[in-house]
Amino acid sequence: MSVDARKLAVQTLPATARKSIWPALITLFFGSFVGVYPVVSLNVSLHGFIGIFHTELITVQWIVTGFTLAAGVIAPVSGYAGDRFGGKRLFIFSLVGITASSILCALAWNIYALIAFRILQGLFCGLISPVALAMIYQTVPSDKQPFAVSIWSFSTVLGTALAPSISGWLQDYDWHWIFLVTVPLGIAVIIAALRILPSDHLLRRAKLDVIGLILAAAGSLSLLLLFGNMHQWGWQAAPTWVCLIIGVTCGIGFVIHELRTESPLLQLRLFRSAMFTASLSISLILSVALYAGIYFIPLYLSEMQGLSSFQVGILFLPAAFCLTCATFFSGQFYTKLGPATLIIAGGLILILTTYHFSHLHPTSTLFSIMLWLSIRNIGTGLAMTPATNAGMIAIPRELSGHASALINWIRQVFSAMTLSLLTSFFYMRLDIHQSHLLKDEASKGASWIHKTAYTLSVNNVFLISSLLIALALPLALILRKRKPTN
Repeated sequence: MSVDARKLAVQTLPATARKSIWPALITLFFGSFVGVYPVVSLNVSLHGFIGIFHTELITVQWIVTGFTLAAGVIAPVSGYAGDRFGGKRLFIFSLVGITASSILCALAWNIYALIAFRILQGLFCGLISPVALAMIYQTVPSDKQPFAVSIWSFSTVLGTALAPSISGWLQDYDWHWIFLVTVPLGIAVIIAALRILPSDHLLRRAKLDVIGLILAAAGSLSLLLLFGNMHQWGWQAAPTWVCLIIGVTCGIGFVIHELRTESPLLQLRLFRSAMFTASLSISLILSVALYAGIYFIPLYLSEMQGLSSFQVGILFLPAAFCLTCATFFSGQFYTKLGPATLIIAGGLILILTTYHFSHLHPTSTLFSIMLWLSIRNIGTGLAMTPATNAGMIAIPRELSGHASALINWIRQVFSAMTLSLLTSFFYMRLDIHQSHLLKDEASKGASWIHKTAYTLSVNNVFLISSLLIALALPLALILRKRKPTN
């Protein structure tokens, strides 16, 4: 970046700083919410589409799988697209795409049309989160960035809390509204973004790294397919090894190519920053811990306690409120306490509560689960935002788009892979526990054996998750010496 360009960038900041950050921040918040909502909206209502379209589960699963693959493949492009077209334009373009594809999903005439429209929706949803995060670091003064990120992060929390409950209820009422419910909000945010978000003054005529894009897309697609189907395929199947070889080969080729090319798709040299690398590593660990709770607790509640999708969503609302409060607190006190203190405090709470969930019983009370979920989310809220912010402020402002794209891409792929591994681990332990119980406790009946084995398997997942979270604590010590470079 030239000296004149840097001067112009600096000159634009005071004008932004003199204005209230709230209009732009609220716009980015609701835009991100519109993008996050489709990610989790079908998790609890997926099985309902089997009856709606008279098809099988293996076909219906592609409503979620296709979406995830599309979002993972497109995420690396967001850094280049932000440089080339500007954050505001890309944000609005993504919103228009999400809103239009939501309407198309509601108009789907068969399961294959719905899968195709969901894949299209995944492409736009994969763009909006990284561009929204990058815009915060490009438009909000540095002293207000931690608080701004905490506000923005709540869009993910709100979407995760509300989407399963709303979609579960809407499927019983009219499944088309699962997709139409966010359309009015999407249109409103598009209008607000056109009027409120600052225009991009500095656009770089960057050349698209086609080779890097092909390698990243092929590698991401192969690995997501592999880990998304590992339980069905098994390690002995040919598709498993084909996807693994393609994924690893493309990944190695991508790294080598990106480090050699003058205009990389993603700036992998960002990993030279110990702050950025430690921050991203912590974020990955915490995101896995977060999604493990979101995924396996609802399974336990529906299977063991007989709760409906709507009831599970209601049970999660107090935890979502605690996550909100903790996220706001971490943003407000980030400068005073520092990221390391907040991450260690949140990590310790996460380890304690996650370990507690490794001792569930088939008869555990709903109040106890709700209480420990709420405490667990306090730990998540304290740790997640500081982990993201510490890495983002450690890199130059002009590279914030690439940093955001890199974070979201790796998090998307890593979270999908590890969640699939945990799912495979869960079913492996379920088979082991059932065979042991059938041998030792056959007299207690098939129902008791299934419930006991299921609960023990969930416990095993949370035990592994608690050990994984512990890895984040030593990494947090690297963040004690923080020195923003932007």
